[in-house]
Amino acid sequence: MTVLVVGGGPSGLATALFLARAGVAVRLVERRPGTSTLPRATHVTRRTMELLREAGLQEAMAKAGFEVVAGSDPRALTDPDRVLPRTVVGVSSLSALDGAEVLETGEEELAVPGPCPPFWCGQHRTEPLLREAAARAGADIRFGEALTGLSVRDDGVVARTRAGDGRTRTVTARYLIAADGAHGWIPEAAGIARDGLGTIARRTSILFRADLTPLLKGRRFFMSMIENPGFSGAVMELDTDHRWAAAVESEAVGGPAGEPDPGRCLELVRAALGTGGIPVELTATFHWQARHRVAERYREGPVFLVGDAAHLHPPAGGYGSNAGIQDAHNLAWKLAAVLHGWAGPALLDSYDAERRPIGIATAEQALLLDGIPAERLGAEVSDPRTIAMGYRYRSAAVIGGPAGPGAPFPDTFELSGAPGTRLPHIPLPPGPDGRSGQGSTLDLCAPGAAGHRLLLLGCDDGWRRTAAEVAGELAVPLTARILHPPVPLARTCGTGPGGALLVRPDGFVAWRCTAAALPTGARRHQVLAASVRRILRTDAAGTGTHPLTLRSGR
Repeated sequence: MTVLVVGGGPSGLATALFLARAGVAVRLVERRPGTSTLPRATHVTRRTMELLREAGLQEAMAKAGFEVVAGSDPRALTDPDRVLPRTVVGVSSLSALDGAEVLETGEEELAVPGPCPPFWCGQHRTEPLLREAAARAGADIRFGEALTGLSVRDDGVVARTRAGDGRTRTVTARYLIAADGAHGWIPEAAGIARDGLGTIARRTSILFRADLTPLLKGRRFFMSMIENPGFSGAVMELDTDHRWAAAVESEAVGGPAGEPDPGRCLELVRAALGTGGIPVELTATFHWQARHRVAERYREGPVFLVGDAAHLHPPAGGYGSNAGIQDAHNLAWKLAAVLHGWAGPALLDSYDAERRPIGIATAEQALLLDGIPAERLGAEVSDPRTIAMGYRYRSAAVIGGPAGPGAPFPDTFELSGAPGTRLPHIPLPPGPDGRSGQGSTLDLCAPGAAGHRLLLLGCDDGWRRTAAEVAGELAVPLTARILHPPVPLARTCGTGPGGALLVRPDGFVAWRCTAAALPTGARRHQVLAASVRRILRTDAAGTGTHPLTLRSGR
């Protein structure tokens, strides 16, 4: 086995999916018998949807959840089974929606150009889609199998697992991805400390079914923040079958031994509705903690952390699973490139350099939204568009970005082709591969039949020949795409006439050649070859690891 993934939540399943699609032999083990049944992690951002689109899941997501639209979109009324407005309202109860205050619309974020919209789709629906897609791609997915012990060596890991029937197995893998979440033991056992503010709050979600049509009167919203003497919390719609969720502080639900009291939960829901005249069926309750904890590093030798194992924070803002899936995508192409032999082992160091600053900053934003004072964190609220997709990487796998360390969330949101940022979306005709909707420059980054590749996006045909020569010389999967007419690329991406962008398999710009610095003749070949070698770290030695033995203690 080449890669072992431990943990079958969104981050682990996405890791297995992206690796399998890249032609990497991967096994995933998850101690739970099945995927989550809880409607958590409901907001799937546009950037995450771009990654799921790449994996062929856009249509499935559209069937499983709501497309998120602006509050002014007429489809919110004409097509309520398929779309949900991005609106967040503040109100005393759902019976008082006539006097609701609009707290957030998200229209600015939704206006960012992209090939696909964000979605509102809970973890209970996204996890099965990811699991099925990963298995179709060739991943070995094993639920009901727990990691019980682990030895880490210079050349990989030896893991011990136990299935639900008691059978034990020994698995040898070159790399291990810890996606074992908030309660996992792998990071600390690997010597990676996790620190933060700890538990911020203890909350309970009350799931219920009720036909609220008489109260809503055609209004739709992402979430309602409700405050009255009988209820303080949030209420949100889960699906088109009159299923809803109410989130409150756990002490509000009463009950012996901390367990929710059904009668008290029903009182809370009715207080949130503002009426006792609508039948309410309680379907489930579950406790959860809003916690803050970030790993001091995301890698120890052949062990990597993704998702909640790396960065844990309150769900405010809906950033958690989105950041985890983006961790997985960043790491997967790098592992694939190293394992397939066209990148140096030192490329893997860029995973921590790129994703850990994003994890720290994203956690801070979630804490700010959860009410932690800005002066306590030393941070200010960032533009939601920047958090979702405008962040910037600084690492050895990016050339020409700002020198030295810096904030991963720029002060100004901008996607203009700068090195370290996500490639701007430029509309293209839909390709022949059956992708739904509008084509995009981002689709050009998707792995082809031969797996991942670097993309040279150019303004003149000379780049096509140069890319082919460099690809042959370095034995690197480098493909050139020349846009005609070149004006959108030249203007949107800042290349100017004749320039080019070198784009990584994760859709991030690695190098930009502008018209002002355009090399000619043999010099163009030399510059491109040197840039590719530097980005893929084939000009650097890999880092060594120290052998150690880890045990779960369980």
